[in-house]
Amino acid sequence: MAEVTVAIPVYNAEKFLEKAISSVLAQTFQDFELWIVDDGSTDSSVAISKKFLSDSRVKVFTDGKNLGLATRLNQTAVDVQTEYLARMDNDDIMHPQKLEKQLRVLKAHPEIDVLATNLYSINENDEVVGKRYDVQDDFLGDHIPFIHPTVIAKTAWFRSNPYDKNALRVDDADLWIRTGSRSVFRTMGEPLFFYREIGNQYYKKYFQGFGGVFYLLRKNFMSLVYLKFAFRYFAASFMYLMYYLFGKEHILIQNRNQIKLNGEHFTKFINNEK
Repeated sequence: MAEVTVAIPVYNAEKFLEKAISSVLAQTFQDFELWIVDDGSTDSSVAISKKFLSDSRVKVFTDGKNLGLATRLNQTAVDVQTEYLARMDNDDIMHPQKLEKQLRVLKAHPEIDVLATNLYSINENDEVVGKRYDVQDDFLGDHIPFIHPTVIAKTAWFRSNPYDKNALRVDDADLWIRTGSRSVFRTMGEPLFFYREIGNQYYKKYFQGFGGVFYLLRKNFMSLVYLKFAFRYFAASFMYLMYYLFGKEHILIQNRNQIKLNGEHFTKFINNEK
């Protein structure tokens, strides 16, 4: 049996999916399974995924239904047999040493429940435009919020702490808030992930999460932690809207990264040319 499962939930991801899958299969740590879990895609995502079935580590699951990300993640945690479960999004790129280095840290620090990494931000052309956190590579400490697709944890932790499927578009934030007081979260300072941030009208993505935020406020009535989260969420939403109306939304997106970089291809960062 493999030691870790990498799970990629997929919904209409044909543009970048092949690169995401290939980056997992190129890991220096090879004792893994790759689960590609389709959520009712209507494009060529399933066909692209099935191209990789010649690799015995790859499993493709498709039932034609659109059940939502949280439901797919919870079911994956129940079904996998490996000790560890790693998240991965369908448009991002893993550094080849990501699994190797994260597993090394988890085994050296068994007290850690969930381990994330620093990351590079990439555009639609695979060019690195920023580094998220300005910390040393050997940093290992608190850095919340996590970038969700960088995390890895024991599968048992994900089973004991399922996502709330009603917290639409904020299910990851809810998970960290809900479990933070009883879990040990750590982030590695080394960027081991290439996180794709593209497009415009980001305010619409925030607005789509309003229902989930209101749901969490009702569920956690009078919780100061959730009130603070909601305030920050709504403030960010309207800030993105205002910047968009003035044609400046790109500034907010750039400012997510503490270090700005000049757009060289991500492979140069893998090959240690930077």
